[in-house]
Amino acid sequence: MNIGKNCVVTLAYQVTDPAGKVLDPGSEPLVYLHGGYHGVFAALEAALEGLSVGSQTRVNLLPEDAFGFPDETLILVEDRAGFPEPLAVGMKFELVNAEADQETLYTVTAIDGDQVILDGNHPLAGQPIVFHCTVSEVRPARPEEIRRRQPVPD
Repeated sequence: MNIGKNCVVTLAYQVTDPAGKVLDPGSEPLVYLHGGYHGVFAALEAALEGLSVGSQTRVNLLPEDAFGFPDETLILVEDRAGFPEPLAVGMKFELVNAEADQETLYTVTAIDGDQVILDGNHPLAGQPIVFHCTVSEVRPARPEEIRRRQPVPD
């Protein structure tokens, strides 16, 4: 079966920077619903169209085609008193924006006295990446998966 609209695709993958440094070893397979459902980057989905099990591809993605560019509005300076102890750089916190009704994962990037600097940007924002993958499985999506716009585990 070839990859096309409303197929559930399983990929073995690895993400590197353009020099070959591994950014994501792809420890777990990536499973997504193919066909414009935003389960993977659009440029990657386009490169996978028509491939079958065993096919391999490599896709170079610029920041605008991958994780975008850093958004300065996602850098926050907060009062340290509002955080649990012990607090360390690298800790992650999910913050809710009630106005936008969305949650954003923030990473502590610095602690400066009584202030904590948080960054809600994806760690790879602003970086070009190279997506290497092998198609492991392709199957027709079940009606529930199409309705939910994502694969449903068995």
